[in-house]
Amino acid sequence: MSTREGGGAWRTYTSKQVLGAKGASQLVGMFKNPDPPGAKEKEVREAEEKEAHARHFAGLLWTVIGVPPPDFTVVADSIGPSHRACLSIYTQPQPHPLKEVRVLGPRRSTPEEARKDGCDLKRVAFKCAEKNFNLQEVWRKCYQLENKQWSLQELAGEDVQESAENLLPEVQAAPRTKKDHCETTAEWFQVNNRRRDYTENFSPIGPSWALAQLQTPVPKLPGVWYMHERQNQEGKHVPFLFFNAESGRYYRNRSSDVAYVPAKSRWLQTGFPHQAEDHSMKMSHGSVCLPTPSGRKDDLAVILPELARTGSLLKQPLPFADKPAALFLLVDGLRNSSASEWCAKRFHTHLLPRLSALHSDPDDGELVSVVKEALTHLDHALLESPARYAGCSIAVALLMGTRLVVCTLGGCRATICTPSSEPVGPVAKKRTGAELPKWSCRPVEGTLPGHTRIDILQSQRRRRVEAYGPLDFDGRPGEQLRACGPSEAALSNLPERDRAVQRALRAAHPFSALGLSRAEALAAGPGAGQKAVEAIETLLAPRRGEHQVEAARSRVQAAGEAVDKMLTQDAFGAQQLVELFYVLDEEEGIISQQRAAALLAVPPGCGEAVASGAVHVRYQAVLSGLAATCPADATRGWDILREAIDAAGRPSTPIWTPPAESRGVEVSAAMGLRDLKRPRRLIGMEMACDVFRIDPGNTLCLLLLTDGANAVKTTEMATAVAANQGRPKALATQLAAVASEAMQGAKDEEPKDVSVGILAAYFSVKAVEDPPVETEADSKKRKAPSAEVVVGPQPGGGLPNRIRVSHILMKWESLSSHDPMARRAAPKGRLQADAEKELLKLLQILNEMPQNTPDAAKKLSAKFAELAKAHSDCNSANNGALADLGWIVPGQSDKDFEAAAFDLAVGAISDIVISQRGAHLVHRLA
Repeated sequence: MSTREGGGAWRTYTSKQVLGAKGASQLVGMFKNPDPPGAKEKEVREAEEKEAHARHFAGLLWTVIGVPPPDFTVVADSIGPSHRACLSIYTQPQPHPLKEVRVLGPRRSTPEEARKDGCDLKRVAFKCAEKNFNLQEVWRKCYQLENKQWSLQELAGEDVQESAENLLPEVQAAPRTKKDHCETTAEWFQVNNRRRDYTENFSPIGPSWALAQLQTPVPKLPGVWYMHERQNQEGKHVPFLFFNAESGRYYRNRSSDVAYVPAKSRWLQTGFPHQAEDHSMKMSHGSVCLPTPSGRKDDLAVILPELARTGSLLKQPLPFADKPAALFLLVDGLRNSSASEWCAKRFHTHLLPRLSALHSDPDDGELVSVVKEALTHLDHALLESPARYAGCSIAVALLMGTRLVVCTLGGCRATICTPSSEPVGPVAKKRTGAELPKWSCRPVEGTLPGHTRIDILQSQRRRRVEAYGPLDFDGRPGEQLRACGPSEAALSNLPERDRAVQRALRAAHPFSALGLSRAEALAAGPGAGQKAVEAIETLLAPRRGEHQVEAARSRVQAAGEAVDKMLTQDAFGAQQLVELFYVLDEEEGIISQQRAAALLAVPPGCGEAVASGAVHVRYQAVLSGLAATCPADATRGWDILREAIDAAGRPSTPIWTPPAESRGVEVSAAMGLRDLKRPRRLIGMEMACDVFRIDPGNTLCLLLLTDGANAVKTTEMATAVAANQGRPKALATQLAAVASEAMQGAKDEEPKDVSVGILAAYFSVKAVEDPPVETEADSKKRKAPSAEVVVGPQPGGGLPNRIRVSHILMKWESLSSHDPMARRAAPKGRLQADAEKELLKLLQILNEMPQNTPDAAKKLSAKFAELAKAHSDCNSANNGALADLGWIVPGQSDKDFEAAAFDLAVGAISDIVISQRGAHLVHRLA
């Protein structure tokens, strides 16, 4: 150390003179790494060794440096069966950061089956790095496993052992211990400099990160930790993600339990959080749901245009999701409207928690899996609700940034429309003076593995065969699925041969396929099955090679063998099974509480425990003995008993059941419909799914339609989309009118009590523009003060302070709010749909007005005023030549009316707008 005294020469002091001998010794090595080369913390070394071991699996080697190998764990599921494999795949296609994609396997009864699924998926995932992390083969394998039943021979070996899962290193969370002092000054400098560097230079991705405090349990690894919290279902804030600033790695909790216990939590390395992007997109949407001719409203549309805001309000934020995020839902009720209302109100509560749990940029298949899981859990809840015997078809569209996920289930369909280079005809030319681009429409039939039309049809046929379903059902119009076999009354008008064929094709169990009545089946003995087969063969001969006849013959032969096996093995057990089968047939597929209680010999409403005890006493030994010879029939017997337990044990609360004549449905996939899913799984949850990307500068139109709009052709859709571009409400109204006219015009068919539902949405992504070159004049213009009143659009895309508008108002009879500006009362009997149709006709007249002429704007305003004076129900129709409302400012009118009006350009006409006053067409004058 040197110092200067009184401006004289430098005088030097040693460190011993200043700090003493002990203090000077601590300065040794101050600027050197105190740790010896290669020294590592014990936890880090153990984690690296475990990851190195996980890179070897079943003779395969994971060679991607810096990317963890695929790994899986078996998780519990709230829907039975309760075990499934959850595979984590880490991908890093250049130049993107590390990402974790999670794939859920099928639900299994045992952990061994789930581990077998996980190992099969893991083998496929190990090869995805060779294809630049393309995961299509993994999703295809997942679909194949859903239709795979493992045999006892296959459930052996290392794949089903518990040691096959959880091979990647896991870290336990624990509070950190604060050091009272450093051993040396060098150590103190090194620790503080390192912490400062990490804090300043390494920050986690995304919002809402906080530096973890000393008392906060963090993964037991060295470094500076950041924590990202979220609320669980109990409303408590718990750690969701951890970031280690020293290693640059992120960690997530492997467990998804509601109650977070730090001591039991295990943290696993995960991918980088997604840096959410807010895309510049213009989105407009509208829907029309018309009731049935009898007045029942089965179809409902739900639109959540600000899904991120909705998630924040429901404590399910989407901090790592691209914006805009929106949800579009269209449901079509089956049997009645209770299931459609139930699903419409609750679907978002199942979807948002799963979206909120995503932190990496999700794969297309992962987004589809999220929608599928939400629908599956919603269906599980619906089957336990009072609306269990009702059902609904459903169409879902999920917008995440510039990705649009579209899924359809049952009778709903979706269509994607995009503009093409070809122009449309003379109508557009008359209106604009230049031909508009033509739109092309194509139905969404699915392109993802397991969700294509072919995959869906194959899965549905396979499911019906396994469930002993009808062999003559193929999903064609007019064909129906029922939970019971055909009655003798329904077959009485057929010839004897055709009656035998139809009875076999539609039978719900082997005894019915053989044509045996309840009394005949109870009195049958060994060999009765073969006798019945011979009698039916006599009726079916000679062989003609007809498909249905051959299918009936095969079923009859298999039924004869099964019946003889049961009667030979245990005649009493066969009689008990006969009783169960025919009870379901006689009850038309839905066992009443009184019949179930009589079957189990318990009082109605006795409770599940008492009913289960009765089943155990009366049927446990009998069905267990039959399971050895006829496992499929014994399993169906148990399924019938579960429904009997539910019916007999539940409290005497009213549960809606459809009339016997209305229990057939024309779809093979739907939500709800418990009698068609239990005890026989005739109805499934197969979905057609696709993912679309909206590129900058492009426009896309989405149409969701219920089965009431099946008559609308794609050519009619394309014409309507082009004519109503940017006006989705008008588009939906026009297509609904086409569908209604088609149903009324079908004179050769009986009128169907079917409702019509259509949801339309336009998406336009702003093209990427080069930044403008600023000139000196622009700089001076920016510094100039702005005017107090801005009539046109404000700089930067803001809204004007005031606008001048004219509008045409159509009121309908059921409007209850008092309207002091009403010109007249709504005509008696006018419905909202009628008002919208009238406005659509007026809009079509205005669309045909010529434009691109010197006085086009003046003529359009004059024509609008003429129509307003003739048709508007608002007093503004009497205001001067333009029949306008005058100047309006924000907050002066209804919020929906203002949102549409202030979004218009000068001279433009709005879409059909619904407000508290009625339906409007708005024309902006200035």
